[in-house]
Amino acid sequence: MVKKNVNVFSEKIYYVDQGILDQIAIDFNLIDQYGFYELYQHKIDKAYWRLDKPDKYQVQFFVQLESLNDWVNYNSSELQINLLLKTRGNSTTKCIWAGCGEISLQELAFCEVHAYQEMGIRK
Repeated sequence: MVKKNVNVFSEKIYYVDQGILDQIAIDFNLIDQYGFYELYQHKIDKAYWRLDKPDKYQVQFFVQLESLNDWVNYNSSELQINLLLKTRGNSTTKCIWAGCGEISLQELAFCEVHAYQEMGIRK
């Protein structure tokens, strides 16, 4: 039996794991599906969220939407970059990307922006 955690969706983006999928099944209604995404609505606060459909080559995200307008094309890259930084944390060294003076992520030679945009790192 899945135990409901009322604070599980206090952020605007999550990496999807089995725990997140279990909470979605409890707390959300599937509203629509299109392409690579599923649209969910929270049963209590009525907020809309987009779930990436599983793909063995992509990291799956669950993202709170700002509106339903063009929900399929909502750009969550800034949220994904911030999640990458939050998850990995910073190191004490500078990013090695030419001209970048930002601090790199732990265990990487790049900052979160260059890791995400240039190297394709999502997690």
